[in-house]
Amino acid sequence: MTLFNVEDNRTIVARIQSLQPDTPNKWGKMNVAQMLAHCVQPMKIAFREVQSKRGLIGFLFGGMAKRKYITGVNDFDKNLPTHPTFVQTGTPDFSAQKELLISYVQRWITEGSAAITTDEHPFFGKMSAEEWDILMLKHLDHHLRQFGA
Repeated sequence: MTLFNVEDNRTIVARIQSLQPDTPNKWGKMNVAQMLAHCVQPMKIAFREVQSKRGLIGFLFGGMAKRKYITGVNDFDKNLPTHPTFVQTGTPDFSAQKELLISYVQRWITEGSAAITTDEHPFFGKMSAEEWDILMLKHLDHHLRQFGA
């Protein structure tokens, strides 16, 4: 799958659309609105809207994790720690975050790979547009499964 493919993209959007404000999580601490807001943050980095510096943990373990989760075949494990850049607290507006996340996912189709940064991810380091695509797809799938979507 790839977010650059229209049908794959529509599948992810449909899974996001199936979420409701009271959809319970199957693991983790975030509620569904926080999860949607959390998923928007790396999208903003991918589209060069936000910059985040790579921390020491990323320098030490990011390359190994990148090989496991991005260039490898592994899905994200349940209850992995969240990079501080992406931690969500408070009570985000569910509907607004849902619409925003869908708009970012759809931008992969409308803007294509040229719009995706090749700058460093705050944990995984330097990545190509294709690696960002794999990361975003796996990240979205992970959190959608977290909420049964």
